[in-house]
Amino acid sequence: MRVLVIGDFLKASGMTRYIFNVIGHIKAPNLKIDVLSISGSKECQDMVLQHGWGFNVIPPANGDLKRHLKQSRQFFKKNASKYDVIHFNETALWNFLPILFAHHFGAKRIILNSHNTYFASSGNKIVLKCLEILHQLGKKLVDRIVSSRVAVSKEAANWMFTKKSIREHKVKIIPNGIKLEKFVFDLNIRNRVREQLNIPDNWHLYGNVGILNDRKNQVRLLSIFKQLLSIEKDAKLILIGNGPAKNKILQTMEKLDLNDYVILLNATDRISDYYQAMDAIIMPSLNEGLSTVLLEAQTNGLTFFPSATIPLGNELKNLVHPIELSKSDEFWAKIIEQSMSNCSQRRSYLKEMKKRGYGVEDAAEGIYRIYLGEG
Repeated sequence: MRVLVIGDFLKASGMTRYIFNVIGHIKAPNLKIDVLSISGSKECQDMVLQHGWGFNVIPPANGDLKRHLKQSRQFFKKNASKYDVIHFNETALWNFLPILFAHHFGAKRIILNSHNTYFASSGNKIVLKCLEILHQLGKKLVDRIVSSRVAVSKEAANWMFTKKSIREHKVKIIPNGIKLEKFVFDLNIRNRVREQLNIPDNWHLYGNVGILNDRKNQVRLLSIFKQLLSIEKDAKLILIGNGPAKNKILQTMEKLDLNDYVILLNATDRISDYYQAMDAIIMPSLNEGLSTVLLEAQTNGLTFFPSATIPLGNELKNLVHPIELSKSDEFWAKIIEQSMSNCSQRRSYLKEMKKRGYGVEDAAEGIYRIYLGEG
């Protein structure tokens, strides 16, 4: 069976981690996978090749749209009919033409997988209105040609698929699956990494992991952390990721006089080590599908402060404390400080997360069954 997996293939992207975690865990001798990076980036090419997959790339739609569509059409004209399954991983459907190209040029089966609950990029009101119109049109057009519909959460399903498909139970919810054992809490690693970062034992280290962009809202996070420092002086913040908002984040750090209190690291495959060193994660995201970071952090026993707008799945309520984005920075800081003062002793939650079905094995089996046409 030949499968083409389409995604952004950016190291800091939750979608990319999903692809490597879940699809990379499918153990089927007859499965041959190629990927198509639609971000224009080759930063994950080595990781793709290490999996034994073929790598292809086209320019991003949010750069030169005309060039993106031209190369997309050329790619599917040459390759669509070669694959038994074409698996589109998407955050929105305003750019629906590539899916139509795949269908037009002979795709046998098309799977559409929803990873978000709103657009991945922000814009002014006019741009967002145009995107919304195109997204709604795309939902209707694509619904007629896809073979299977998958979403990481109910909220992500509602965003990507028509009400009719949802009402008729045509959407399969397959949560992000992670390698749970990789994120078990380890005190020795914690002590080593905190020493490397020069974090005293009695200081709190707050974290945020993900692509640096407006949707992830790290600039707002810096304002929240500034307020938190006025209550809790012995604290630092670590941001791990790459992305278009990096310069804005650096400027905000300078403006708020936070350079001595914020550590900014590039995306890394050592993320589990950094979770060990952290005490909590603050995630004031505007939207998410079902955050991989949320699942990893809970397994590690980290206290988690997400915005109340994002899907939480079947969360561990003793660890996860959602806060409304409309609340002030001062309110966020107060809730965080109060919650941290009442934290119980750190431990892993491996068994609890397994029971909730967040192991990579369950997700990989679900996706493979859909590849076989059984889902």
